[in-house]
Amino acid sequence: MYFYSGKTSGGKHNPTDRFIFVNDFGYNEDYCNMMTYRKKGRLDYQLIYVSSGTLNVYEQNGKRQLTSGDICLFRPYEPQIYGIDGESTTHYWILFTGSEVENMLSFFKERSYHIGAFPEFEHFCHRIWSDFYAEQESSELLLDGMLVTIIAKIAQAINQDKNKGNELSKLRPAIEIMKSECHIRRSNEELASLCGINKYYFIKLFKKNIGDSPQGYYTKLIIDKSSHLLTNTTYSVSEIAGMCGIDDALYFSRMFKKHMGLSPLAYRKK
Repeated sequence: MYFYSGKTSGGKHNPTDRFIFVNDFGYNEDYCNMMTYRKKGRLDYQLIYVSSGTLNVYEQNGKRQLTSGDICLFRPYEPQIYGIDGESTTHYWILFTGSEVENMLSFFKERSYHIGAFPEFEHFCHRIWSDFYAEQESSELLLDGMLVTIIAKIAQAINQDKNKGNELSKLRPAIEIMKSECHIRRSNEELASLCGINKYYFIKLFKKNIGDSPQGYYTKLIIDKSSHLLTNTTYSVSEIAGMCGIDDALYFSRMFKKHMGLSPLAYRKK
């Protein structure tokens, strides 16, 4: 479990006098339990990118689950209630303000979007501070410029994702039940029926938008769940296999080793 924070919020310049200004940045790595509660929000903007695991964001209309590849924006004074409950999660964050920030973020209409892998965001929060440790004017300008690039990449990803978002909305009933009940492996016909489309169109859309077949995605969910249970519980391999919907512990062990490179017991020991 690690925590890293970059530059402090107190800069040499009044942030409101700048086009854009990075106040702080950092990451929370492999957190299993965490809760942030800011009823009145912050004075600045906050971008959060989830690299792995699940971050729960609580709003008036319920809980929003952010998973790997999701990005979230909190504007000034917006309530911030979010946390991690049990599942090992890594997320990155940037705090910033400036006179033109709201105009730059006009494309950000929802609380969160799925944008997939975002190495630039991770690099900014995870390693960049070592490159800009000196408190110099040029360092701040470089950080601010890199943030502008990150925002531009987010805008590009969201605009490109509009059509994909429409397709994902068709798949959402199946994806949600697969995530919540991965121990019940439903057939492609059943999943397609939940989405109100035929099986062949469902499989085509699924591969296009998720990058894997429905049954391959089931396997990934099972591996993720079993990895978490092996790391954070004392259940036996046989019990974990059963919790993942697999009656044959030997088959489960072979499947786990195929995908993780280690047997379940070796993975737990390591």
